[in-house]
Amino acid sequence: MTGIHLIYGLAIPCNGAGNCLEYLNGDLVDKYIKPAAERGWTVILDTQIGRSDPTAEVKRMIDRGYLKYDNVHVAIDPEFHVVPGHDDPGIPIGTVAASQINEVQEMLNRYVEAENLKTKKILIVHQFGDAAVPDGVPFMIGDKGDLKDFANVELAIDADGLGTPAEKVRKYNLMTNSRTYPSIRFSGLKVFFPNPWEHAGHFAKPPMTVDQVFGLAPVPGGLRMATKPNVLIIA
Repeated sequence: MTGIHLIYGLAIPCNGAGNCLEYLNGDLVDKYIKPAAERGWTVILDTQIGRSDPTAEVKRMIDRGYLKYDNVHVAIDPEFHVVPGHDDPGIPIGTVAASQINEVQEMLNRYVEAENLKTKKILIVHQFGDAAVPDGVPFMIGDKGDLKDFANVELAIDADGLGTPAEKVRKYNLMTNSRTYPSIRFSGLKVFFPNPWEHAGHFAKPPMTVDQVFGLAPVPGGLRMATKPNVLIIA
């Protein structure tokens, strides 16, 4: 299934004021949601959280009527959740608690039931720091083992971040391991490609190949993806 991944709530430096978020401007429904639905595409609304919290940001999407469309789903990016005592999102790397993700899941679960929606809501949580990967990166989902299942929500943990193919595969295999984290049934992988509008060098060097992404070929060093990702995000 093809989809458009929009950073709906963009965290920006706020110099200690405001909620550190600016939202996608314009008519989101007519520009993206309806045209995507006509093509059979999904739309993922991604919030970087800033000084807010995951529940408040997803409630904003609900209140604005975006999630009543069956093709619209949600992503949360803990990296840009502002750490108390700091001004800028992402410096240092932010985190969320499993309880906060469960609150969002519960909200989405109730919403699907109340609105009699035809499809479950997908909730993607981006992550590149994990307790199963002790590499000095903050654990971006605290108490991750406490994540719960909800009947109308499909929770996917997305292996985000830059790195060599070997490092990406190693982290993916550890962070999405269902034996370590029994509530994880769906996994994702984000691959960063060079593009002419990005000038800071934030892309994989080199990006993984399609065969490597789906475990059909090993990455340098011999590692393979333990499971095929359910979600592939091209950034």
